[in-house]
Amino acid sequence: MLARTTRSAAAAMLALLLLLAGCGHAAAPAPPSATISFCGSAPQAMPAVVEVICNTNDITARNLVWQGWGKPTATAHGTAVVDLCAYTDCHTGSFDSVPIKLIASKIAHCAKNVRAYSTLRYVFADGTPWPGIPANVKTSGYIVGPNRPLPPANQTVSLTCD
Repeated sequence: MLARTTRSAAAAMLALLLLLAGCGHAAAPAPPSATISFCGSAPQAMPAVVEVICNTNDITARNLVWQGWGKPTATAHGTAVVDLCAYTDCHTGSFDSVPIKLIASKIAHCAKNVRAYSTLRYVFADGTPWPGIPANVKTSGYIVGPNRPLPPANQTVSLTCD
């Protein structure tokens, strides 16, 4: 009987010690293994929203879920809100949501010992939302004015290293 009481007391003490050990101070979160800066934004780890083409609302990736963050290549799947009238002269914006995949790669070493992805490739899962628009289209005659930023022909944009 004494042995059983001693074991029960020891088990209770052990449970109490384990509980108290779990209540200690949490360690400070580790800095992100890599960041991404786009269109002048502050460096972020695994952003949920990315403005793919700077200074326009032509392609904005949203609801991004990342895999492989911090590895040489990280991928995200989400939804792109695209302006269907961005590269045709239809006078008003017409927006649609389409599936998109982002691929961040080429980690660079930036200031303050920060690692950041330096390229971002985007792929529309269901094909381009602008069918029939050539990759080398010019904007000189468009209502939005000349020299409007266009998506790059190879769907790869350079990222800043802030």
